[in-house]
Amino acid sequence: MSKKIICILLCILFIFPILPVTATGNPEIEIGGVSGGLFTLRIEIKNTGDADATDLNWNLTIDGGFLAPSSRKTSDSDILLKSGESMTAVSKLISGIGKIQILIRANASGANEVVKKVDALLLFFYILVEQNE
Repeated sequence: MSKKIICILLCILFIFPILPVTATGNPEIEIGGVSGGLFTLRIEIKNTGDADATDLNWNLTIDGGFLAPSSRKTSDSDILLKSGESMTAVSKLISGIGKIQILIRANASGANEVVKKVDALLLFFYILVEQNE
């Protein structure tokens, strides 16, 4: 009986340190650079946290200018963004004229919502975004 107990204790001492330990961190979402061009906006979304971002949702709203009604909003949802990775979100086709304000929101399970505002100039089908980080 005592040999069984000693054997069990030795197994516990040698096996438990070998088992992997998973860190339970949180995702941290950041909105990076926003760039314009022909017909679309490109938004960099990063996960700088130490856990995967599940159920990532982002949306883009444009105010100002004279826009086609379909140009005002773009969104996507249920995206998986692994820890340390980034993605490029692309808007729907945008057309119109005038100075516009772009509001971008992104959130994921276990992460705080982030918001970024950017000003731009829309020239029919070309978008000139003001300097941003």
